[in-house]
Amino acid sequence: MSLAKRALSGFLWTTGANISSRVVTIVSTFILTRFLAPELQGEVNVAVAIVALLSSASAFGVGQYIAAHPKETRGVVFHGGVLVIGGGIITSLIAVLLRHPLTGLLNTPGAATFIPLVALAGFVDRLSWLPRNVLVRDMRFKLVGLRIALGEFVYAGTSIALAYKGYGAYSIVYANLARSVLALAFLASVTQVRDYFEPARLKLEIFARILRFGMPINQAGLLGVAATLGDNMLMARLFGPATVGLYNQAYRVAELPGTTLGDQVTDVLVPTFARIDDVQERKRGFLRAVGLMAMLVFPMSAGLGAVAHSVVATFYAPSYAGVAPFLAVLASMSMLRSFGWLAMGYLQVVGRTLQLMYIELVLVISILGFIAVFSPFGPVVSACGVGLGFSVHTVLLLSRLKPEDVHLADVGKTVVGPFLACGPMVLAVFAARYAWTWLGLPVGVGLILEVVAGALLFVAGAFIFARTLANEFINQAKGVIARKRGRAQPEAPSS
Repeated sequence: MSLAKRALSGFLWTTGANISSRVVTIVSTFILTRFLAPELQGEVNVAVAIVALLSSASAFGVGQYIAAHPKETRGVVFHGGVLVIGGGIITSLIAVLLRHPLTGLLNTPGAATFIPLVALAGFVDRLSWLPRNVLVRDMRFKLVGLRIALGEFVYAGTSIALAYKGYGAYSIVYANLARSVLALAFLASVTQVRDYFEPARLKLEIFARILRFGMPINQAGLLGVAATLGDNMLMARLFGPATVGLYNQAYRVAELPGTTLGDQVTDVLVPTFARIDDVQERKRGFLRAVGLMAMLVFPMSAGLGAVAHSVVATFYAPSYAGVAPFLAVLASMSMLRSFGWLAMGYLQVVGRTLQLMYIELVLVISILGFIAVFSPFGPVVSACGVGLGFSVHTVLLLSRLKPEDVHLADVGKTVVGPFLACGPMVLAVFAARYAWTWLGLPVGVGLILEVVAGALLFVAGAFIFARTLANEFINQAKGVIARKRGRAQPEAPSS
């Protein structure tokens, strides 16, 4: 199989597994709202944010180094493992020891109770970073996708079962721990320990090489985590844990299209582009990925924002009705976010990682600044600051690709068709909502009508405004399916 087809196949595998597993997780959160009040979920969210932010400070960019350097020896990978494990021990201890002052500062003292177990789950998950990155480096994307799916199914089943048994907010904490343990066990079973943790003599120059490449990425990643988790902390500080519980529910659903797809595309493209030396070939591959991404993300994001009120009324407990306005805002404004992931992966491959740090700093300042500025108008308006911040971030990342002959105008021409195709879709959703409301149909039936109407109109709009991209997307999907079927069929005996 060619490198391009292998990358596309890997993208479809990991994306399909990630989306389906995330959907399972989202459904489990719908069920959990029947057992847990918003303020309890808000406290757990703050605990997770504190641990994740500290953990990100000691990632050192090891995973990105391994993925971008497929020819490195096991000894070099072992050095990365030493950095990952050592940093994890330090930051986990810091989170536990400082849990009371940190949660008090964020106006959520109840979150301190959950931090020790959340830190343990985070450390176990950190142990799986190396085998996962080895799989990504070797482009074994099926196993990466399967690991994601298994973990999310375990999380969903464990959290629901424990919540039903009366464990309260600890049901989420224990489910996170179970997911981390299973992910580590699965990755250990499909990889060889010597591939990523075969002891070797430690050398300062190897540590220095990894850190020179990885620290700018790590700082950028830390700032990115600060942007995606700092909003929870600031919302808690400004509006309290109950609002954070509602906001985080909406955020988790809204990020499903952009972040989930963007993360998987980065996993696929970094090792793929690392094997391509021709600049123009990389450019064509990048723009092709942008177009196919737009065909997926735009209708999912815009459609989710349009059906937000019906989704919340159908699936959430009445005490979570406040999720709807947050979801409408966050989903609608996340359309550009996935392209930022693509640009970050491209910059990693060409070695311009230092710029990522400065751009991520702008992201943190933008998001937290917009939230603070809009806070006098209420939490929902403050949430608009998240979308504005990520939009600024994406434009800055794409503008940094100009030396690689990738221009904002090129990206704009590629995505304008899918964007225009979302217009008829949104109008169809609103028309369907008016119709089922007028007819007095149940809200669940109404939601199905909205989704069907929106999907049909987007397909029609795509063939009007983005015919070339729509045909390419269909042909590529057919090609992957045909190859899978061809391998599944036994070879005919020779005559």
